[in-house]
Amino acid sequence: MDDSQGVFKEIIDKDVVAYTSMITGYSEIVDSVAWNAFDIAIDMLQGNLEVNRVTMISLLQIAGNLGALKEGKSLHCYSIRRAIVVSDYILETSIVNLYTRCGAYQSAVATLQNSKGTAASWNAMLSGLTRAGQSFNAIHYLSVMLHEHKITPDSVTFANVISACVEVCYFGYAASIHTYLIRRYIPLDVVLATALVKVYSKCKKITISRHLFNQLIVKDAVSYNAMMSGYLHNGMANEATSLLNYMMAEGIAPDFATVLSLLAAFADQRDLVRGRWIHGFAIRHGFCSDGDVENHILYMYSVCGKPAAARVIFDLLEQKSLVSWTAMMKGCLPYGHGDEVVQLFHLMQKHGEKPDSMSLVTAVQAVSELGHLNGLKQIHCFVYRSLLEKDKITANSLISAYAKCGRLDLSVGLFFSLEYRNLDTWNAIISAYAMHGFYINMLEMFKQMEEENIQPDELTFSTVLTACSHAGLVKNGWRMFNSMTSVYSVLPQEEHYGCMVDLLGRAGHLEDGYKFIKLSTLKDKSTIFCVLLSACRTHRNTQLALAISKELLEHGPQKPGIYALISEVYAQEGQWNEFTNTRARANLSGLKKHPGSSFIELMEQGMC
Repeated sequence: MDDSQGVFKEIIDKDVVAYTSMITGYSEIVDSVAWNAFDIAIDMLQGNLEVNRVTMISLLQIAGNLGALKEGKSLHCYSIRRAIVVSDYILETSIVNLYTRCGAYQSAVATLQNSKGTAASWNAMLSGLTRAGQSFNAIHYLSVMLHEHKITPDSVTFANVISACVEVCYFGYAASIHTYLIRRYIPLDVVLATALVKVYSKCKKITISRHLFNQLIVKDAVSYNAMMSGYLHNGMANEATSLLNYMMAEGIAPDFATVLSLLAAFADQRDLVRGRWIHGFAIRHGFCSDGDVENHILYMYSVCGKPAAARVIFDLLEQKSLVSWTAMMKGCLPYGHGDEVVQLFHLMQKHGEKPDSMSLVTAVQAVSELGHLNGLKQIHCFVYRSLLEKDKITANSLISAYAKCGRLDLSVGLFFSLEYRNLDTWNAIISAYAMHGFYINMLEMFKQMEEENIQPDELTFSTVLTACSHAGLVKNGWRMFNSMTSVYSVLPQEEHYGCMVDLLGRAGHLEDGYKFIKLSTLKDKSTIFCVLLSACRTHRNTQLALAISKELLEHGPQKPGIYALISEVYAQEGQWNEFTNTRARANLSGLKKHPGSSFIELMEQGMC
């Protein structure tokens, strides 16, 4: 654009074509430099030249790219005064697109309500709503479009609404649209078929997805990517890689979206073998020059338990973005390399990268696991100076971290300083009180959370039930557990059953605990049986302990701790033959117990 700007300035007698050509050039740039287009438009008006529809469409596109709502509204008003918008569906679509991209959905709706409207202009709004996560509104306005405005939808309309159904898991509505298309004999083009492939894959109807995919006469990279993502979403990695090979055999070149989706899926599945394969594929086909691909490769090695390989990739990056630094930090965290996370955090700032909430949370987790209170305070000071304290994710992580470092007072102070508290904030403070043994305060916070109409989730109940177990609050525990389904419609998981069994076991209610387990709906009850078995040993209930041991052995335990616990029961009762047999079975299975470790802060240094 610099050369074009230079040539433009040299033109002495500028006409509408010259001005419009320059403005149109800026419409293709999604960058702050595009603001210059508005100065050129002002200069054009001051030269007594009329803005035509082509100029107007380009200016509206620039306003949408920049999110310049104020300038966009001015353009809309100008078009109305000059009657440019009358019976011009392209300009109307551009105006609707502007408002949706700027988040002014009410203005977009008002524009459509006050005009004849076309499928294209409605598509602009539906697409904008779907992109912005307003999927239910997109579905609603399809009905408005059909019944109130009598606009006949096209394949793009249906594709937008089907995409909205995918986002909110509204699969029945998507299926009804598919039925509508079949009844009306509307042919499926590649856009519509691809949208249906996505929605059926998401609801685990992969056979239907593949049938629709096979029906496509002309397939492009987008349709192949949708089908591969469907396979990966349903855990069918072999089919996805086979489809990639078939795609290349058909002469369709994979794009960056192909590689990124495969890397993301293999990372989520912790599939190191296939992750390495797609890494090699990316190298051979020249995709590793892309920063997003490099960051996905880095993340894949990190989550697959190869932090050293991830570090090699990281060190080779010519341009390290904030995403790169954060991915490397997150990769080190699960493997006890908290000190390296802290070093990377400081090094990132020296390289001029300003931390965001994700990198800050990772650093907070690292210093809390190391027990570095001073390091945690330094990060909190940075958050305060950067005005990031209003970020709920960062604030919630700080509340939990202060509690882990032994400073409940700082956790409580930070909690009450927040103007707005979401569910995660309440979970953090409830966990902080429970961690420090302030069980009455914890129950009071739970009651206060209820009064503020915050709906507790599975994590809330796990924390509260664990605390009740440690405090011996049997009645409170029963009340909390029963309220999960009866009041809050939260389905108890294995962890909640385990907390209740631990509560009953600690209180000596062993028979009640055994009946509770037998009546539970869990398929695998071995873990909570072990909890009760440990309580039986503590309370010397030999008969129940032996019964549980036999039941566990019949189901074939797969954890070394279960064998160890059962053998100790037999040893305590003097049944040495059974003790020897249990130890032998554990040795034959190849299971071994690994010693634990912990960190403390000693002279501001993390010690293991």
